[in-house]
Amino acid sequence: MKINYGILEKILLSAKNILFPAIIFMVAAFSFFSTETFQLATNQTFHVLFFVCVLISVATLLFFNVSRPVFFILCSVICYILINFLKIKYGTEYTTSAAYQNLITLAPLNFIIFSILPERQLLKKNNVYLLMILMLEYAFAETISQNNFILNFAYNPIIPLSGGALFFFVGLAVFAFIKSVLRGKIMDYALFFADLNIFCGTYFSNSQTALSLFFFCAILSLTVSLGIDIYNRIYKDSLTGLDSRNSYIIQSKNFPLKYSVGIISIDSYENIGRNFGKHAQQNITQLIAKKITDIFSDENIYHYNNDEFVIIFKNLDKNETFEKLETIRRTIAGASFQYNSRRLPIKITISAAVSEKKRSDANSHEVLVRAHKILEKTRSFSHNVTSKA
Repeated sequence: MKINYGILEKILLSAKNILFPAIIFMVAAFSFFSTETFQLATNQTFHVLFFVCVLISVATLLFFNVSRPVFFILCSVICYILINFLKIKYGTEYTTSAAYQNLITLAPLNFIIFSILPERQLLKKNNVYLLMILMLEYAFAETISQNNFILNFAYNPIIPLSGGALFFFVGLAVFAFIKSVLRGKIMDYALFFADLNIFCGTYFSNSQTALSLFFFCAILSLTVSLGIDIYNRIYKDSLTGLDSRNSYIIQSKNFPLKYSVGIISIDSYENIGRNFGKHAQQNITQLIAKKITDIFSDENIYHYNNDEFVIIFKNLDKNETFEKLETIRRTIAGASFQYNSRRLPIKITISAAVSEKKRSDANSHEVLVRAHKILEKTRSFSHNVTSKA
């Protein structure tokens, strides 16, 4: 049986991304169903931690100017505060109030809408308009609630979550699950499990333990996943999974006294995009990255540019590094790349260059520039060649 390593790699990556949000949800569910009621001090701790995680998440989103989960967090805060307010105002009869029924109907609808919106920078004019629309929506909901008009259809006032609201929450969970499976990114899985936490917190909202615990875990899963996602954006290349250009810049300060820099560049990279499309171009980049990591598993490898990889060979001179680069060049030149299961394999070549750290070099940038220059000079008249600076 032939193993499709591309699919296997995607499955492993998805399993890695789903790990933390899933663990947080399972711990919350196990804690609630095994204990059901925590002491007052414990509930208050979860209550405080909920707002602490909100502040951390919002501050992080503002600092990195990322908007994706911010409206989910905002809607979660509004929902959590209002449910607690309504429980204080109406006591055990809070589920019969129009305000509560309208709240739990609008909440999943808002989550669905904000899940569809594309990712953009947070500090944009469009997000201000979205915030204004959200505030107007809740002002409208308050007005109709005062007139005892209920948006939730076929609801059961005895059950905290029922009727149309339950239908919308289930639809939200299905939509979030499909999206997370298709995209496989950690923030999509985090939003899916945050949806499950909000669902459980609302469904069992007559228990203060469930309300505070599940809402806290919803924001916690977003906070943790947001930190991992931002770390990956800074240090990891999303296409290949290798260390990024930023990682090279940061780590270059810790390179040893003796090392060589190797550059591998994909020949005719732009032509590949024009002839086969961007998707094929990305697949080929991933395949070449896999070849490089298979051969140089112990080296520091960076996806430096779209068509370029940088490898740090510690304690090796340029002659030793040259032989290693020649190995990968010949390997790729002799291989065929199946970038699409419906297309014939194609031949790809690379050009490489190596430069050795000299005593006169102030930093790794000078070594890299020297390697770049010899690479550009060589490629001006030939491809599929390894050069020494």
